[in-house]
Amino acid sequence: MKNKILENILIEERERLLGRLKAIEHRLKSLPSGWIREIKKENKTYKYLYQSKREGKKVKSIFVGKVDENLEKQINERRKLIEEKKQLKERVKELNKILELY
Repeated sequence: MKNKILENILIEERERLLGRLKAIEHRLKSLPSGWIREIKKENKTYKYLYQSKREGKKVKSIFVGKVDENLEKQINERRKLIEEKKQLKERVKELNKILELY
């Protein structure tokens, strides 16, 4: 009886995590990709957006444009969501291993 209750709790937690993963995936699609590169010139710092593009075996960095405050917030949000996504996937993987024992 206790095992069944514990199993149900674990299943509910896994479903909650999978729902959060789906929400993160949806949000990531709406955020710009790339990374910010800071360049210092004459005591000023300029921020530029770059993206990666694969050409055969080579990966090239492509200049996209200057970064404003809003774009920087979106890039930082994307980075945080990607990190959260990795952690959630690891937790789901652990829960799946535990649930295999039941």
